[in-house]
Amino acid sequence: MIDGLYLSTFFDIGALKNLLDIRLRHDHGAALWELDDGTLRLRRYWEFERISGIKQHSRALYDQNQARRLLLYLLAEEGADLRDVVEIWGTPGIETNTDYQRTFGGAYAFHGMAHLMTALFCQNRAPFTEPVVAMSLDAGPDCLFEPDAYNRHYYPGCVIDDRGLRMFPCESPGRLWSYASKKYGLREGTLMALASACDDATELDLTAFDRQPLLDRSARRAAADIVDTIDAHVRNTLQVVRGAATPAAASLTSLEHHVSAVMKIIARLSLRIVRRNLYLAETEYGADLAASRMALAGGFALNCPTNSQLMRDFGFTGFQIPPCTSDSGIALGTGLAAFFPHLSSGKITTEFGSAYHGQGPGDIAAELELVSDLVEDVNTVSANDVAELLTRDGIVAWVNGSAEVGPRALGNRSLLADPRSLEIKDRLNHIKQRQWWRPVAPLILDDDGHDYFRDYRHSPYMLLNFQATARARAVVPGVLHLDHSARAQSVRPSTNRDLAELLHAFKRRTRVPILGNTSLNDAGEPIINRLSEAVHFAAGKGIRSLVVNATTLISLRDNTTHYPGPRPRQRQFFEPPAGTGADAVIRSLNPHDLDRRELTYFYDNPALFAATDVRNANDAKHVRNCTEAYLLENPGALDRR
Repeated sequence: MIDGLYLSTFFDIGALKNLLDIRLRHDHGAALWELDDGTLRLRRYWEFERISGIKQHSRALYDQNQARRLLLYLLAEEGADLRDVVEIWGTPGIETNTDYQRTFGGAYAFHGMAHLMTALFCQNRAPFTEPVVAMSLDAGPDCLFEPDAYNRHYYPGCVIDDRGLRMFPCESPGRLWSYASKKYGLREGTLMALASACDDATELDLTAFDRQPLLDRSARRAAADIVDTIDAHVRNTLQVVRGAATPAAASLTSLEHHVSAVMKIIARLSLRIVRRNLYLAETEYGADLAASRMALAGGFALNCPTNSQLMRDFGFTGFQIPPCTSDSGIALGTGLAAFFPHLSSGKITTEFGSAYHGQGPGDIAAELELVSDLVEDVNTVSANDVAELLTRDGIVAWVNGSAEVGPRALGNRSLLADPRSLEIKDRLNHIKQRQWWRPVAPLILDDDGHDYFRDYRHSPYMLLNFQATARARAVVPGVLHLDHSARAQSVRPSTNRDLAELLHAFKRRTRVPILGNTSLNDAGEPIINRLSEAVHFAAGKGIRSLVVNATTLISLRDNTTHYPGPRPRQRQFFEPPAGTGADAVIRSLNPHDLDRRELTYFYDNPALFAATDVRNANDAKHVRNCTEAYLLENPGALDRR
């Protein structure tokens, strides 16, 4: 491969898909790579939700011209142009080369392989020099990489040791959580938090589900059956426990008690499924688990309690899970897959040891001009000044440099808080319009971790769960969940110098090396990208202090009485071109009025409908009949809103 810039992408293009919001992929994004004399660098990572303001962005671009306009805009920020890009991968309609799909053969859906790539190369410059067991634990693939994706194994795993790399098929609990999310109308992360919010539990023999493996396309139906069975069991057997371990849980609603008990069982079953994968890797593929690092990716790898339990159970030498472990990392994994032959041979080296590859906050003066009516004053501050603000006001908005990638705020787009009071957690949940029991995560100086959390280990991307020590329970109740656990983020100067300096300053002032951290965004809104968005949000929520780039304090006017909701972002890139007659376009492309579910099934199954033209009456009828038959077997499967 020649030196230069490369783009790996993960989005979709199509006029009808854009106009009717037909969703084949979610968490769209793009990665800009720079190859220079054998060294591969991730130069920038764009998550489209941060640009559009659409959480988990899944809206297709209207056409190739719109895709080009968006990419040109993003590249211009990096002083580059599409003419500077050697190759583009990942999205039909704009990709210039598809050889990357053939690197791994045809046994596994490429979507899962892209996840696996992010797991292998996260925090591991040379994954082929030490034993690794890696697993892709996702809900399922998409059909745009290859038309027969749904006929392949969904979830690849691999063993790497001195005998080389060996692939093995995994099962994934991801489908269980995806179905439960739809069933209960709560996001997967909220379900994880609710599972540990109370003591409610009921016993169920999990071996009954071993005959329903979650390996491939059958996982969708199996997951629905499993979750519905567990739900019915809990409904018939649960007795609400007013336990001493989580006394605050008495304030949960009856539905929350029910869902918590269901998700406890699903969490235990999930752990059982992943253990089954590891047993397979050990007994049939020769993995020495105790001598290996554990590498995970896919949305399920956001499950901190499971990750931590696996580390305890199997004694892995370390772990590597990317911050963008959900589909927000597929664009990254696509690029790594394209470079994989050269990375695995050692001809190219790369390092993905930081989460901070997103866009910057923008030019400070220009951004503040956009929201000047909300700005009271601008001053220079030090870490000591910010620590004083935190002890005085409790909460500070913090926007620093390049944004973190992935779904969790890792200290560059955050609301930071004094962790010493439960009141602060309540204030943060009120600001973000969240349930009262939702936890706030602790940022902790890595050297102090063992004083506050049992079995502590370095966790830079907030992907492990720890039980609080007695000291933590006494000193920092505002960052502990109801069961006294915490999803901590370890901070070192080498990974986030400004955040480490602030934590040291707060420790000098309070003797506490911890700050509360939650993402800088309103309910239903992606993490904030630009400074003007942050000012609009903070002023609208009554937060009076915002610190940008660790040195500039923006004092804000209180705009709570006039706050209209999240500030609109750059949706012009995702709307139909000006002057588009939407109704006329829809009639021309869909003259027989297939509904959204029917069109979703049509676009989502290119192998099934390879010769089908929905503008033809007979073909449209065929699509309608096939969709009806599919939904009889999989009710709700095409509801993607």
